[in-house]
Amino acid sequence: MQSNRQSGDYTVDGSPIAVPGTGTLGIPTIFSGSVKEKRSKGALFRPDERMVITEFNNLTIDTGTNFQVIDMAEAGELHSIVVVADNPYLQVFLQIDDFRNAEPNGLTVAELLYNGDVTQTSQRRFKAIDGQSPTVGYGMVFEPQQPVQYTNRLRIILYNNIPKNNKVYGKDLGFRNSATLPTPAAPAHMAGATFEQSSLASVTLSEMSQAMATPVGSPAYFSGKVYNTAALNGQILSGMKLGTDHPYVGIAGKPSFKSDPSCMTIPKEKVGAETRNAPYRLKIRDSAERFPGRQGAYSSMTIDVACQVGQDGILNGSNGATGASGPKLDDASYASSLGFGLTFAGSTVTFDTASVNYPLGKRLYYRVGGQVAMLGVCTAVSATFDNETTNEVIGVGGSSVIGNTTQTSGLTAKVVADYKAPSFHLKIEPGLAGNGNNFTTEVPSSNVSLTSGLTNTSEYARWGIVTSQADTNPQVFVKKIDVRRRKLYSMEG
Repeated sequence: MQSNRQSGDYTVDGSPIAVPGTGTLGIPTIFSGSVKEKRSKGALFRPDERMVITEFNNLTIDTGTNFQVIDMAEAGELHSIVVVADNPYLQVFLQIDDFRNAEPNGLTVAELLYNGDVTQTSQRRFKAIDGQSPTVGYGMVFEPQQPVQYTNRLRIILYNNIPKNNKVYGKDLGFRNSATLPTPAAPAHMAGATFEQSSLASVTLSEMSQAMATPVGSPAYFSGKVYNTAALNGQILSGMKLGTDHPYVGIAGKPSFKSDPSCMTIPKEKVGAETRNAPYRLKIRDSAERFPGRQGAYSSMTIDVACQVGQDGILNGSNGATGASGPKLDDASYASSLGFGLTFAGSTVTFDTASVNYPLGKRLYYRVGGQVAMLGVCTAVSATFDNETTNEVIGVGGSSVIGNTTQTSGLTAKVVADYKAPSFHLKIEPGLAGNGNNFTTEVPSSNVSLTSGLTNTSEYARWGIVTSQADTNPQVFVKKIDVRRRKLYSMEG
């Protein structure tokens, strides 16, 4: 059977031919290249006049991600933008038609404050509001003298490009921010300073950590006596951008404190036929000189953590009864009280370099009352007995701290049925910029023994290892977003 065909619509062998524009064959016509829109630009818009307020509150943005506030194809008038975050290194990107405030990810409060753009107002420029604290927040404000008209596109995006950093509260003079962010003029997120709030003397370490991330009534942590290596070496002349404060304020650098076993319990000292508490005391042996040193040769401080026993004092392993309320230590309880990865086996102690408490290469802190000091990175640790008359026992690959002869084989810790009280020595870089505190662990009046021969301590006086939220995910907390615009036309589709 032969179908009806019009001339020019089929080939000789009966194959259909596409005829552009007629649609007579009922099959699509394929074009290579773009098709010019025949309608006018104005025909794409429909009237949609109204005042629109876009608000968001209490958002958390992970590192390497963004939050799209507005992306509209419309015409209208932009009246104001307010973004308040706990971190001055949050980037705010604004596109008004073909105008973009800064490529590729926008501006930060940090660079505006550093360049003095705090109160300047113009038609298409942001101003910065310095909240002086993550709790008050750092504001990016766009308030033109007259509403800014746009005819095609309005886009606002928030970017968190703050890089992960496992050197927060450590050694970081050589810090450089990610490519699109300014680098802080002073890497004040590193060690060397203290956070102080006297009203927090009785809170837990967990609450103290939260208070450092959202300080109320006190300044945020800031190590101010440090410098930016790149700026010092003149790299700023090649176009390097600098910013104020630092990118790990707020929840981005929230600390996490781990107490060392040596400060969590107090062993019993043997005194004749009786016993008494023998708390550990942290003492600054050598303060940091020429703080903070330089990259590759940091300043250092040395601290001692020593059990407060008498001249020839020993820990009780023979007087009284064992058990939960007894004053007598046994091997297990003695071993559990040893700090900084020191382990007890048989009658000797050695360092377990695989222990979670072994401090070498880790960041250290101490807390006494309402003060938290960030000491820096431990570069050497050792232990001695008998008022430092013994050799220093060190971990494999370790080194001397106080200049004694070192050994990695175990030191004898048992005296018949009783135990020797170790003293720990730690070298830390860069140390504190100022003078540190000497203090002793505290026994709450309401506390009872944990186990045989040990008494609980309070969290008023603690020391140990500190890590940070920045190690894995330096987040930014956005307190408020407020965008006000007058929409005039919406684009079809």
